[in-house]
Amino acid sequence: MIIVILIVGNAILIYYMMNLSEYGQDVQNLSPENNIVTNQNEPVDTIANLLNTVVSGNTTSNATVNAIDANSRKVMNEDLLVLYNGLILDTSKMEQVELKYIDNISADKDKYVITYYNYENFAFANLALGKLSQPIYDNLAKIEGVGKIAISENYKAIPNDIKIINTLPTVVADNNKLDEFDSVKTIIADLEGNGTEEYVTILANKSTGYSKISMYDATGKLIADLAYIEKSKWNQATSVEYYLSLENVNIIDVDNDNIMEVLVEIPKYEGEPSVSLVKYKNGELTGKTNIECSLLP
Repeated sequence: MIIVILIVGNAILIYYMMNLSEYGQDVQNLSPENNIVTNQNEPVDTIANLLNTVVSGNTTSNATVNAIDANSRKVMNEDLLVLYNGLILDTSKMEQVELKYIDNISADKDKYVITYYNYENFAFANLALGKLSQPIYDNLAKIEGVGKIAISENYKAIPNDIKIINTLPTVVADNNKLDEFDSVKTIIADLEGNGTEEYVTILANKSTGYSKISMYDATGKLIADLAYIEKSKWNQATSVEYYLSLENVNIIDVDNDNIMEVLVEIPKYEGEPSVSLVKYKNGELTGKTNIECSLLP
């Protein structure tokens, strides 16, 4: 029993020393107040994460061993790994990309079984060990136990505050004809950290069945419509109405350049959605825009 305790103690010490530099991450949480959602900082509970690796009887839990092994794979990984809903998201360039499954029999599959920094609802959520799922079909699997967006490295992926309001900012409403929309959400964020805020709106008309996601600059000028869907593109086999919503949008720096990208989830009739990545920098928008969504077979 003493030997086991010594082994586990040494393992936790090694794990702590390897991760010591990683735990400087500011954690942002969303808290609604007056219909506005803002980020607030709080420290990551390092001790609580370490204590999740427990000793039971004469054996250590698999979580302890897996976490240490996973951290070794993280250190050996040269590439930044980003997952979206447990699937591989290619962030090498701004475009509409297909999410990729993980080959369950590939020799490289273990590089995805690491500890991730997880983000949900426009905020840092937690650290969690990703686990390879059972094959979903053929030999293709995904990573389970991670957030909607999971990043392999520790950096400030949400460097600037994000606010959400249930209306149009005055500057946007005054400079654009948007009266026909009866459902409104606006995400307010300084995407590139230059002191001026951009606006991402999610608008829907419940009478016509039309909805869209658009981006505006600090003066209220339309930068681009990012995606839209019409009622004629809903799946006519069901009576369920579908509108683009806040669930289709994420704001986060996915390529570690200190600029937050806008990620738009593009729904499909079947299979995994694709994700459109756009970057706004120096007054220019890079990435695919005006994407027509469809839920028709």
